[in-house]
Amino acid sequence: METTPNINFVIAVSFIVYFTISYAYKVLKIRNIEEALQTSRGLLLINLKHIIGILIFGLIFFFIAPEFRYLITTFQEPEWYVVILSLVVLVLSALLAYKSVKKRIKEKTESSAIRFHHIWNYFPIRILFLFSYEFFFRGVIFFSLLQFFDIYMSIFITTILYVLIHSFDSKAEILGAVPFGIILCFLSYATSSIWIAFIIHMTLSGVYEFNMFKHLTIKTTTS
Repeated sequence: METTPNINFVIAVSFIVYFTISYAYKVLKIRNIEEALQTSRGLLLINLKHIIGILIFGLIFFFIAPEFRYLITTFQEPEWYVVILSLVVLVLSALLAYKSVKKRIKEKTESSAIRFHHIWNYFPIRILFLFSYEFFFRGVIFFSLLQFFDIYMSIFITTILYVLIHSFDSKAEILGAVPFGIILCFLSYATSSIWIAFIIHMTLSGVYEFNMFKHLTIKTTTS
């Protein structure tokens, strides 16, 4: 597999476009679902951001770079230690997300005008976004770098870019992106697939966001 200069250009443009969008959403104070639920049209706007991400991270590269499709369509049977590591990271991600959201909820006195049933307008798009996100970072970028660098440098560069795209998030998210990014790169490399990385990322995000969504919306409907 060999990436063309054109693909590398599209990778750079996609990254810059989404980085710019992320900055705009920071200015709008709609960086995440918590802020979106407390902003007029916030849910609509964050869904729009995710749809753009699905297009520029997922669909574009699926169609113009078929050499990367195997990262979605195939799954290399992992070694036993990779399976154990994956399970440990999965469980720790869920526990960390749950502990973090419970702590955050205790600090929240606000509520949202959005009803809980609107969760179905958010999570399907969010899940597709996370899949596209992993395809781009742990797939297209990481495996493109492996053609030019060894695994250590490829993980390093991918993680730097991953942290950079989180520049406008909270300090905790930025710091957490470093070990999280390194581990997901390794698991993708070990399985030649993005599926484990996606499942872990979806678990971390899902546990946190579901509980936050429920807290902010059900609190409103029962008040």
